[in-house]
Order: sequence, then C-alpha cells, then structure tokens
Amino acid sequence: MTTSRRRSGAGALGPLHPDAGPERRELALALRELFQRLEMPLRTYANKEARAASSVSRTLSGERPAQEDFVKNLLHDAGEPPRPPLSEEETARVWALFRKDEESRLDPASRIRLLERSRRELEERLRELEDSRAFADTDGTAAELDSLRHRLHQREQELAQVEQERDQLARRIGKLLAEAGLRDGRRPVVIRSSFARWYAPEARPDRGRYWPAYVDVLRRRGWADPRVADLDEATDQVVEKLADPSAAEAYQAKGLVITPVGSGASAHITGTVAKAVDAGYRLVIVLTGPSNTLRYQRQRTLDRDLVGRENILRGADESEDSEYGDDPDWFKADGFLRHGRRPASEGSFDIARLTTRDNDYAGLRQSLAALQFEKRMPQLPLNDPENLHATAVRLMVVKKNKTILSKLVKDLQSIQTPLAEIPTLIIDDGTEWDPGVVNTHRKATGTGKAGLTSVQTAMAELLGLLPRAQYVAYATSPFVGTLMDPAASEDLFPRDFIVSLPRPAGYVGVEDFHDIDSDVPEERRTFANSPEKAHVRNLVLRDKDDDQGERQAMDMFVLTGAVKLYRAARGGGEARTDYRHHTMIVNSSDRVIRKREQAARLRRLWYEGSYDRADGLGRLRELYERDVEPVSCERADGLPVPESFDELVPYVVAAWSRIDSDGNAVVIESGSTHDERGGYELDFTRRHIWKILVCGSRLSGGGTVEGLTVIYQGPHTDSAVVLAGMGRWAGFRIGYRDLMRLYFARVPNDADGGLFHAFAAIFRDQLSFQEDLARYAVEVDGRPQLTPAQVPPLLAQHLGAVDPEQRRNALFNAELVEIRSPGRWIEPLAHPVDAAAKARNVQQWRPLLDVLAEPRVLSGRSTSLRARTGLVPHARLMHVFSELEGTGPQLRPHLRYLEQLGREPGGQWLLVVPQPDGDGPTASVLGFESLPLFRRARRADRGDSFGRITKPSHESAVEAAVGRADGALSLLGAVLLYPIHEGEDGSVDEGEADPSQIVLGVGIYTPEKEEGPLLRFVSVRSP
Repeated sequence: MTTSRRRSGAGALGPLHPDAGPERRELALALRELFQRLEMPLRTYANKEARAASSVSRTLSGERPAQEDFVKNLLHDAGEPPRPPLSEEETARVWALFRKDEESRLDPASRIRLLERSRRELEERLRELEDSRAFADTDGTAAELDSLRHRLHQREQELAQVEQERDQLARRIGKLLAEAGLRDGRRPVVIRSSFARWYAPEARPDRGRYWPAYVDVLRRRGWADPRVADLDEATDQVVEKLADPSAAEAYQAKGLVITPVGSGASAHITGTVAKAVDAGYRLVIVLTGPSNTLRYQRQRTLDRDLVGRENILRGADESEDSEYGDDPDWFKADGFLRHGRRPASEGSFDIARLTTRDNDYAGLRQSLAALQFEKRMPQLPLNDPENLHATAVRLMVVKKNKTILSKLVKDLQSIQTPLAEIPTLIIDDGTEWDPGVVNTHRKATGTGKAGLTSVQTAMAELLGLLPRAQYVAYATSPFVGTLMDPAASEDLFPRDFIVSLPRPAGYVGVEDFHDIDSDVPEERRTFANSPEKAHVRNLVLRDKDDDQGERQAMDMFVLTGAVKLYRAARGGGEARTDYRHHTMIVNSSDRVIRKREQAARLRRLWYEGSYDRADGLGRLRELYERDVEPVSCERADGLPVPESFDELVPYVVAAWSRIDSDGNAVVIESGSTHDERGGYELDFTRRHIWKILVCGSRLSGGGTVEGLTVIYQGPHTDSAVVLAGMGRWAGFRIGYRDLMRLYFARVPNDADGGLFHAFAAIFRDQLSFQEDLARYAVEVDGRPQLTPAQVPPLLAQHLGAVDPEQRRNALFNAELVEIRSPGRWIEPLAHPVDAAAKARNVQQWRPLLDVLAEPRVLSGRSTSLRARTGLVPHARLMHVFSELEGTGPQLRPHLRYLEQLGREPGGQWLLVVPQPDGDGPTASVLGFESLPLFRRARRADRGDSFGRITKPSHESAVEAAVGRADGALSLLGAVLLYPIHEGEDGSVDEGEADPSQIVLGVGIYTPEKEEGPLLRFVSVRSP
C-alpha cells in the first residue's frame, strides 16, 4: 500500500488514492461533491472542523476512511444556507455509501455488530413511523381528511420500506453468523464414547451452591447472558461425561478439553470444578505447569471465583492479616466471591484448601486429619449421598513436580478414609502445546508406564490409588503427547471424551494476523483486506549486528503505548478507562547468557531512543504516519484514532515515562520453575506491567501475556523459541487489536526465514483437523462416527504419519481405511523429495495431459479462473492415484472412497490445469508443450510437505463448473493439477523442464451428497 502523504492543504483536491477500494472510491466521490458545494479552501474547512488539513485531504482522496462525525458535519454544512438544502435521497445515499465502506473493511464479527446497530436504528425508526401513522389515522378534522390520507399512505410506504430493510439486515446478519460459525459463537465439538447419563442438576436445585455463585460473579463482572449460557453448555459437556460420584461401582473417566491458546481456559476450569463439587466430588486436585507463577495464578483464580472469602478466612477476623491483603480484588465488590456466611452454616458444604496462594502442597506430616473425610453416617461409604453432600470438599492446586506428587501419594496412602470411596476430580492444567510434538517421523516412545516421564509416572500412580478419580486434561492443541503417541501415555489417554471448545467472541487468534487461505491476490492486499499486511513486519537486516529491526519494534512499542493512553483519555468504543498492561516480547533464547546479551542490546537502544527530544519524536512521527495511522484508520473498529501525530505527542512522553518508571524498561522474564537470578516474574494480578520482556521458549506465567502489543524475533532468536513464541499473540486484545505488530527480522539467505510460514502451516493443520472433528462429531443413525480411541489414527493420517510401528502399539488399535469427503477438497500435501520418485510421478500423469484443450475461463461465485481442461475416464485417473509415490497415508483412505464413485460405467473427471496470471512461465515436459509452472514452498518443519497447493479462488471456480456440468457427462468430480517447479530459477533448458524437478500437486473435489458415515475404521490386532 502506498503510504506517501499529499499535504496540499488548500483549495484544489488531489486525485483519488490509487489503493482505495471500490467502496471507498464511491464514498470519496460523494464526499468530494459535498465539499465542492462549500466553495471553501480545504485548509479553512479543516480549521473550522478542528482537524488537520492532511487528515481532511486524505479522507476526501479515499486514502483514509471517513469518520462518522466528519460525514455528519459535512452533510450539515453542505445543506446550510445560502446553499440549497440536500434532499432526503441525497443524504440517504451518502449514509448508505458510508455504511457500505465501513462494512467492507470489517471482519465478520465486527460486521455483525455494525449491522445489529443498523437494525436497532431501523427498529427505532419503525416505532416512530408506527406512532406517526397512528397520529395520522386519528387526529384531524374533516377538512384535513384528504391531507391525512395522503400522509397516512406515505407513512405506510415508508413503513413497508423500513420493514423490508430490517428483514434484509436480519438475513445478512444470519448469513454472516453462519460465515463466522467456525470462528465465533459455535458450540463445543464433542467426540465421546458411550456413557451413562446421570448429571441432572435441575432435578436437585438444592444441591447447587458453587455454580450459581460463580454465575453471579461473572454477571457482576459484565458477562452477558449469552456468554454465561455458552459457558454453562461447555462445562455441562465435560461434567456429564464424568462418572456418577455416588454410583455403587467405581469408574475412572478420562477426557481432554482443547481450548484456543490464550482464550481463557480459567473460566471453563472454574465452572467445571464448581459443577463437579455441587454434584458430589469431594477431592479436587488441580495440576499446573512447573512454575510457581502458574500455580499461584490458578490458586488465586479458584480462591477468588470459587472458594470465596468465607472459606479462605474460615472464621478468622476480617482485621487479621490475610494472604490476599495485598491483592486489590480482595476488597472489591466484584472481586473475591462473598458467600455471606460459611456455606456449611447454611446447610451446604465448605471448601477446605490444602494449598494456599503462596504454598504448594508440602506433605501434611502430623496434620493428616486435613485429608480425613468426615461422615454423617459412619456405617455408609463416603460416596453414599447421605454422606457425600454433607462433607467438605478438599481442594489443592499442585505443580506437576515428581517430588510434590510423591508426597501427595504418600499422604493419601496414610489416611483412614478408604480411597475407593473418595470421588475425585483431577484437572491437568499443565498440558502445554509444543510445536516439536508435530514430528510425523518420530517413533513411539514405548508402551505403558515404560514410556512415561517421571511426572507422568507419578500421575499414573495417583490415578491408580483413587478408583473414583476422574482425569480431565486441558490443552491448546490436539497435537499433544496423549494423542500423538498414545502408547506412551496409556494411563492418561482420553478414552471417554474429547471436547474442543469454540473460539470465543472477542478472541484474537493466529488467523487474525496471517493471510491463511486468503482469496485476495498478493498484489491487491492492503491494510484493510490483509491481516498479515496490517500486523506483520518482515524486515531484512544488513547482518546480525544491524539493530534497526529492534529499534523499529521498540519505537512501535512506545507509539502503541501512547495510542493506548490517548484512547484511555478519550474513551469511546471498546477502550478501557485504564490500560493496566502494555508489553513487548523479544524472543531470544533459553540460554541465560544469550538472554542477558539481548537485554543489554535493548537497554542501549532504549537509552539512545531520545523519546522526549526532537530527533526521537521525528522518528516516531514518520513511523506513525507510515504505519500506525493508516492501519488504525482501517482496523480501529470505532476506537479513537489521533487526527495527527501532533495530537499524540503528549501521550508519547507519558508512555515513555510509564515504561521507564522504575528505571528498568527492559527486563528478562524468568520463564523457569525456580526464579532465575535477576529474572522478572510476570504477575499481572498485583501490578501494572509496562515492560519490554526478553523471553525464551517458556514463560513463568504460561502462554498468555497481558497487554501484549509488539513481538520481535530476529537473527539472535533461536529457532525453537521462534515457533514457541509466535502463538503468544493470541488472547483477548480489547481496545488495541489494531495496534498489534509482529516483527520478523532476518539477514539475507537466513535459513529460518520460512519459520513464520511454518508456524502458520502448523496452525492450519490444527484448524483443519478441528474442522474435521466437527464434521465427524455428527452422529449418524444415533451412533458416533468417531470415538476417542479412533482419534489418534485420524490425527496421524491428517499429518501423514502412520508408521507400521505406531499401528502395532497397544492403544493404536484402529486403522483408518476410508474417508468420505463429498463437498470438501482433498489436498495431499506430502510429495516425494527424491528426484527419481518425482520423475516417476510425472511419468504417471503424462498420458492424462493429452486430454487438455485450449485455455478457457471458469467462472465462480465471485472469481474466475483461466485454465486448460479436459475429461478423464474414472479408471484411468484412479490408476494414476494408486501408482503415485510419496503421497503416503494422506491420500490412501480417500482413495478407497474415490474408487467406489465409479461403480456405474461411464464416469468421468474434469481435469483442470490453471494458467498463471499474465505471462507466467511455461515449459515442455516429456513432450507436452506449454505446461504452466508454479512455485510452492515446502514446509520448514516437514520437508516432504507443502504448506498449501491449491488456491481458494481456483477451488470456487471449479466447484461452480462441476455444479453447472451437463448430467449426460456423468461427471464424478474434478481434479486441480499444479505443475510445481522445484529447480533453480533459469534451470529450464530451452523451454524443456526436467521431470525430476517437477511435482504435480493436486486438489480433488467431489460434489456434496448424503452418503452416511464419513469414516470407516478396522481393528488392528495388538501384538
């Protein structure tokens, strides 16, 4: 996008901006017509409106989106005497163009909010018109009757028009909600085994204590009813699949909950525990990651939102010192939960904490009584309802540490209460996403306990002690060890259920910062239509000692902090009254010495920044006008944006002062189990954090960094830290989503330059797999298509990793043999690297190329594709697919389905070879002339796989062509074929391409149809 500024400042308007889209150009033309009615110099009008002349000029040229108050004032001024008044039609047309432009640059969720606002305005207008019609129908004299009838007719016409507009809006909102369904507001996806239904809290409302109290807490904090209802449903999906705590026969249910990274799993964990204790679970063990901060944060959250002040104080005087006396939320009305009295004194049950905010489980020694469960009826087991609902819950939050878990196991073995009677819930909140787990060539680490780590062994021992223990793990990805390598974690495998939670409203994920599957050609991407162009900065440095990337990222951090303070002062939109946290992460290394060297470089740059002097402010001005302002104008979604840098200057100095308030703007985040000497531990609950954080692959505070706005990764960043760090931007970024930036700096010929796209490919794998889970979660004839035991082979097939050794593992006891994919594209991404294998694959395809005709245009819904096409008999195409090398297990289960489509004779496939835009390269391949050549990159993390081969716009055009095909053709589907050239530039010798440098990538499509179950498995006999 061109970001040069035209600062004419006076009468004549410059040309329309070349990058303005069609909606923006149309609006700009209408606004220019209004402005010309004023017959006033531009600078004079800008001064009258208290705006910068450059801002008005850019608005009228279409470079900057028009603000609503600007349009309103211009409409008013253009119709003021001595100028003729504007008609209602002229005014309505301008507002319609404004809404159209506003809507064109919003994502589906924001468009829904905009349309909902428009619908509310129309409904208000509708009420006014109905009142007006009633007045016209009842008021007046006989002499006015004709006039009133005319007015009534006009009102009824207006009313019909407004009702029509309202209905159209409702349909558009419904369509947008459907488009956003995979991203916002969809229901949890549940893969389950059969289970006994027992959970019915509505049948015993007298036993509901902690869940209703938690709901009250959430509502006091501003949760809307729909959001509470979503959490209610999502937690029900877990609790109902646990075993009945009062059942005579003990059963251990084990499950996995997959949550979007940084999406706030805390609410789901707290809600699940609240419902579980209300239902009768009496020992709750929450396992966290290995750092003290993670344990502290989970303990505090449960104490604040579930346990409550009365259970924490346990009768102690309010004036006595409390462990939370230094916590602001302890004293707030919407902070720590208040029961009013100890729940047990009101006929309910207390929660007794065996760990506190500052103290992990340390062994009870002489106080084993704390683990002894009281019984109202001693002759009955603890799990009998007569005892269960009168017994206090024991709650502990414990780090996943072998020594600590061993102490807990020892104490449990020493208590008098029979362990087989204790309904226990174990929440594993320490299952971290690790890019390294997506290694499709790794071997199983072992079977049973022999393959477990020492911590997993201790967890398995804990489960073995407690027959009524339910195990629920939380993870941010399906690519976790229990699914990728089930034989190594038999005791922890989620055999009963897998619940994938939806992306919540207001959440910012990886797809919001990367052009994953974008249909917009690269040369037409702008700040408005490209998340990657708006938020990602790919820099090429001179060498590893060039610090300009770090300088620019640091300047952006100061600038975005200033904009936050500006918004806090101005209010409006979603802006908070106070931005408690503003952080920048510099991903470095896991080696302490490397982190210290990085911090020293950044401190030098900070002290040389001159953020309160002319040279520093001049540098920030240039960056603001080149980057911050144009992006925020497109993506601020109603939040205040300064008219000019001059308006922002006071906040720049304030942001600089706040970041450096303690003289230490740059800190090293500890990131370890024990505080690193000199490390800075993240505690977002007790202090405001405005800092630049130097980090490794792990954070002491887990995966979410509050206030995170800028991430920098450069040539001094270790590759492992790059992949771990790029997921950290996910979370709720309310009030500053448009300000977020990822800087990816590298030196020329840096091998790690593709890691950003490698991360996107891993995320795309995850997103695609979770979409598949949603499809297969739909039951057919009342039976599940997919059970948890069948997920590992499905996941392995998805990643192209079904090794014979993996199939022989005891838990890998199902093989995926068929996938039916009607209406969905099949895109094998794994292709051979070996030159000879590539040449043999080209040989297989070569005879089919002879059916291709001259190029023609295939038209889709909103795109078109110029391509060479031809018809291929079903048997010939299936023979080619069956002979291809290197596509591995990704294609094999689909092939079973595709082969069956040719049961009737005469079936054909449409073969489509896209033609590159413009004068793209072509070559002769094995005698076939003018075959177009494409470039596609292989993934850095999996060298045999591509990130993406087909293009969404091509897919759309082919789908439309198949849908319009003559029934007499017996068309079964279509194949998109991409000849990918992997040789060096210039390696095509006199127009002839070497087959060993060609990969023929494919996308396969079959029309949608009802065909029963989409998956078929066969059992694999264990050794």
